[in-house]
Amino acid sequence: MNKKPRIGIYGSVPRDSEFFGILTRILGYDPYLVKEIEQDGIIAPVCGRAKTFGAHFTIYDIFTPTDYDAVIERLKEIIGRYESFDFKFTGFSGYVRGDYQGKSVYDDKMKTVLALDFDDDSIGKIKQIHADIVQNIQDLRSAIEPEFDKEIFRNIPELWRLIQQFGAPYVLENYSPHLTVASRLDGSEKQYDQLISYLEKTYGDRLLDKSIPFGAIYIFEEIVDGEFYGYFRIRDVLRLPNG
Repeated sequence: MNKKPRIGIYGSVPRDSEFFGILTRILGYDPYLVKEIEQDGIIAPVCGRAKTFGAHFTIYDIFTPTDYDAVIERLKEIIGRYESFDFKFTGFSGYVRGDYQGKSVYDDKMKTVLALDFDDDSIGKIKQIHADIVQNIQDLRSAIEPEFDKEIFRNIPELWRLIQQFGAPYVLENYSPHLTVASRLDGSEKQYDQLISYLEKTYGDRLLDKSIPFGAIYIFEEIVDGEFYGYFRIRDVLRLPNG
């Protein structure tokens, strides 16, 4: 029996924008074309799993839908309550996420993920959409996914509680919207500082403090066979009113 594709509900940048081209080069993968792109050579060794998604930021993390069409209809109903808006990336920063070489990074607060941050006004709006979707989609997902059903999360009560209730650890009060550009940092301050400096110098003037439309949510679907097994592709784009 074939594995059932999982999906994630994400934000992105417009496909026809310069931002999409830049981020696709940084990450080395186009989720529309399901195609690898020549990747930034400095980011490639530390990109990690971020590459398998391409340009995206999480609204609701991966889950197995019980009924894909029902999920789409529910999402259309939810996003119909919101208007499109513009957001800006304000800078690059690090996040404590997951594990490093099988060891919990939470003990030492090591920043193993590098991402673009959003302006404060947009953070509030994205959090509203996130909370609405998370709280109203639970009856349409299957059990906890393997990525989150691990000791590393079981040993952190505040994360495990969210996983049990909502299927993912970084939701609601623990949700911090960001667009990941690398997810395999070694946690050292030296590497972190070097990468921040490089990204700011190389891409800062083209990515930071520019108005970008948030006019849609994107359904990324896991590829379950072939060359790009484990990567994700964009299956549907659902537009907000006026988006």
